[in-house]
Amino acid sequence: MNRIIKLRVILIVILFSSCEKKLTDLEFEKNVMTEIFPSLIDSTCIDMRMFFNPPPIVGEILYDKEGNHIGIDSTKGTKEQKQKLLEWKMQLRKIEKDTSKIIVAFDPLLKDNNQDLSEDFEKHFNSKIFISKEKKETEYIFDFKKIKLDNKFLIKDIAQFPKDKKTIWKAKYDFIFGGVVSFSRIQFDKNRQFGILDGGFVCGRHCGQGFRIYIKKINNKWIIDEVEGTWVA
Repeated sequence: MNRIIKLRVILIVILFSSCEKKLTDLEFEKNVMTEIFPSLIDSTCIDMRMFFNPPPIVGEILYDKEGNHIGIDSTKGTKEQKQKLLEWKMQLRKIEKDTSKIIVAFDPLLKDNNQDLSEDFEKHFNSKIFISKEKKETEYIFDFKKIKLDNKFLIKDIAQFPKDKKTIWKAKYDFIFGGVVSFSRIQFDKNRQFGILDGGFVCGRHCGQGFRIYIKKINNKWIIDEVEGTWVA
């Protein structure tokens, strides 16, 4: 009787294994993107209230004989300068403690990268990008709405914002609008242990920066290995 039960268990395991669906390249990429998405937002989006709020100068600006700026003598800071610095620090702490969500627009249509990243990939990981032979879509819609973020940012579909790129920055919102973030599709090595993609965060008509993002699998989890700047506006 026990042998019959064991045999049935073995048959069920074999049947289940044979019916298990192998992930396609696209399904695998979607799963990785879902896992890494919160980290991508953390690494690329910026609270512009802090970015556009540099500390005031305290001291006397020093120049060389040619008129080039060479430093600041902080020992000659005035009372007014020190007061402005104190006010700046208070404002910075206020922004840091602000629990209001910063809304970032995101285009969920992820497309193939229009740049060849093979050289950067091989240099960084000492491995080559794998080109799959299976039928490959050049773009897909990424379902990001159920992904929980652990930071101050909240992502909204860019379709909810004005289509005109100029208008999106002039429109009045009943929330803190941070900017627009975008990502390319991910490219992997043959063993699916390393990946590369591009990203960008735009905070105005002449404000933004681009990124080349390297990701890798460690202890069965995908993490960001490095983020390189590619452009600044």
